[in-house]
Amino acid sequence: MKKIGAKLLAAAVAVTAVAMPLTACGGTENDPNTLNIICLDKGYGTEWINTIADKYKEISGKKVKLTASADAASTVSSHMASSNNIDDLYINVGSNWKSYAARGKFAALDDIMDEPVTEPDGSASASTATVRERVLGDYAESLDFPDRNGNLHTYRLPWTAGVGGIYYNAVLFEEYGWNVPTTQDELVALCKTIREDPLATVPGSTTKIAPFVYTGQNTDYFDYLVYTWWGQLAGRDAIKEFCKFSSPDNYDVSKNATFAHLKTATEAWYEIFGNSQNYVSYNTNHDAQREFANGKAAMMINGDWLYNEILDLKMNTAGKFELALMKTPAIDGALHDISYTIGEDQYIAIPKSSTKKDMAKDFIKLMISDWGCKVFAEEAHGVLAYTGSLSVSTADKFMTNIIDVKNQYDGAFTDYPPVKDIENPHKSTAMLNLNDKVNCWGTSAYRPFNNLLSGKTDVNKCFNTLKDGVKNQWQSWKKEIGI
Repeated sequence: MKKIGAKLLAAAVAVTAVAMPLTACGGTENDPNTLNIICLDKGYGTEWINTIADKYKEISGKKVKLTASADAASTVSSHMASSNNIDDLYINVGSNWKSYAARGKFAALDDIMDEPVTEPDGSASASTATVRERVLGDYAESLDFPDRNGNLHTYRLPWTAGVGGIYYNAVLFEEYGWNVPTTQDELVALCKTIREDPLATVPGSTTKIAPFVYTGQNTDYFDYLVYTWWGQLAGRDAIKEFCKFSSPDNYDVSKNATFAHLKTATEAWYEIFGNSQNYVSYNTNHDAQREFANGKAAMMINGDWLYNEILDLKMNTAGKFELALMKTPAIDGALHDISYTIGEDQYIAIPKSSTKKDMAKDFIKLMISDWGCKVFAEEAHGVLAYTGSLSVSTADKFMTNIIDVKNQYDGAFTDYPPVKDIENPHKSTAMLNLNDKVNCWGTSAYRPFNNLLSGKTDVNKCFNTLKDGVKNQWQSWKKEIGI
C-alpha cells in the first residue's frame, strides 16, 4: 500500500460477476441496480469485499459488480479518461488520487461526513457515530482537499491504517529463548545473539538463521521502521510542520532539526543493515517471504498484509513458523511514543461521473461500520482506517497481536501535508503536487537504502546528495507546478 507492493493473491470469486474488467470506452450496460466497484487485489486479497458486497446485496436488494485487479491503478486511469465511465466506487492505491481530486474527477463526499454509521442490523455503531468521527487520527490531515477555488472538501476517504514494522517468527523466538527487544540497543544486541547462537540453524539444515531477511523488490519497506524512529525523535507536530515543504532548507540537516532526526533514524537502521551478517536478501517479495516462513531469518520489516501473502504461499513449515509483530523498539533519545501509518496514498473515492453516488455512499458506510471493520480484520488480516477496527473481537491470534501493538502507541502519523496550514489556499493543490516530488525520499533517486546496502556510499553522503538535489531542482519544480 504506500508501497503495498506485493505478490498477487489468487483471484477471489466475484459477488455477481467479476471476471472481465469494465470497458473504458463503452459497450457495457450501466444497470441502475448494479454498483460497479474497482478494488485493488494485492496483499489484502478480495475475500473481505466479497463478504461486504454480499451483505450490501442482502440489505439493499442491489447487485455488485466487482472488478478486482492487481493493476487497478491502470484500470482506474483508463476508465477515468473515458467519456463513458460507468464505475461507481474505487478502492485503490496511488498518489494520483490527488490529481483526480484536483481536476474535479472525484465526487465530493462532504454530505456523508457528518452522517451516522449504522450496523447491518440497523443499530448504531458501538464506536463513534459519524463518518468523520470514525476516521482514525492518523489521517486527520488528509480528509480535506482544496478545489480549484481553494475551498476544502472531502474527495477521498482513507482505506487501511497499514501496520508496518518488525515482524518476527514467534516460534523461533520461543525455541531459542530470544527476548523481544524494547530498545534500539536491545535490537542490536539481539542481532548479535542470533548470529552467534550455535544452535540457531534453519530447520532441517546446518545453515545459520539470519537476524533479518529483506526483499530487494521493496527496500522502501525499511521506511516502516525508519519513519517510526523518526516520529519517536521528532514528534508528530514537528513532522507535520516539516511536511509543509516550505523551503529547500528543509533538506539541510544543519538547518532543519526535524530532518536531522530523520538522518539519526537512518543511522540507527544502518547500524543493523550496514553489517551484511545481519541479513539475507532475495530479489522478490515472494522469495523473501517464503524463506522467512522457512526459518532462514528471525525477523522481517514489512506490513500487515504479510500474513495473507505468507498464507498464500501454502508453506509446510512443520509448526516452525508463527507470524507476530513487535512494538517498534525505542530508538536512543526517543521522546515520543508514536508510529508511522502506511497508506497515505490509498483512497476510497467515487468518480464524479457515477450515476449511483448514493448507492456507493451506502456501500462505504457499510464497509467502515464496526461489522465491516471486523470482516476486514478476519478476512484481510488488516486494519481499516476507522475507529471500529481497533476494538475488533477476533479469535485470530495474529490480528489480536496487530491491534494490541497499534493500541500500545500514544498516537500515529502519516506524511500527508497539512493543507489547512497553507497560507494561500489557492496554492494548496500545487503544494500537494510539490509534496509528491520532494516528500523526503519518496522517489528512488533519493531514498538511500539501496545505495547504503550496496556499500557504495554512507549516510552523510546520502543526505548531502538529497539536500543538493532538492536545492538544484526546487525552482524548476515550483515553476512546473505553477507556484
